[in-house]
Amino acid sequence: MRTLDIFPKAIGRELYPDRDSLKKEIIDMMDGRNMYTNTMNDKLHHYDNTSGKSFLHREEMSEFKQWLEDQCTSFVSDDLGYEVPERMIITDSWLNLCDKGGGQYPHFHTNAYISGTYYVNWEEGHAPLFFRHPDGATHSYAPSISLMADKNKLGKYNCDVIMYPEEGELMLWQSNLTHGYSDNQKDGRISISMNFMPSLIVDDKYSYRVSTT
Repeated sequence: MRTLDIFPKAIGRELYPDRDSLKKEIIDMMDGRNMYTNTMNDKLHHYDNTSGKSFLHREEMSEFKQWLEDQCTSFVSDDLGYEVPERMIITDSWLNLCDKGGGQYPHFHTNAYISGTYYVNWEEGHAPLFFRHPDGATHSYAPSISLMADKNKLGKYNCDVIMYPEEGELMLWQSNLTHGYSDNQKDGRISISMNFMPSLIVDDKYSYRVSTT
């Protein structure tokens, strides 16, 4: 049967100009800090991922945070084609350290419009990021009737898309898109995860403001 591909998903990608200096600063900040171990994988650790904390709201991260918000604002308005009355703002963020054997279970982010990851340290052996097609995702966006997959016939409509980042690269995507990574083969995979919302949300009748304070 003939098939037609429709409704692509956009993934924003941009390199940070001063990525080497930022990498050194973040690794220095990590030195001696206690990190929280992920409950689903003991090789994955987080910092500032508890309620009320945000890694990128530190004063020393202000310039980088501004750049991230600028990139997200451009992604939503110029690439996705939605009106942003003011700007996109980071509502929460956290640092990730994944060692050999670690991974992140497929998941999506609630209470956010755009999510993203910045790759502080990424090199050969570190696990790439994957995105899962909505028809193959086990969450509320999947069809209400589920059929067993024939693993010998899985095609492009229900497979994962693998994305290999560059060190110093930001990736952005709409928050309801399932993503994760697995089988990390090397220690020291460092990334920063973040969520964004418009500072002002306006539709045809109502509006409200989003604040991080």
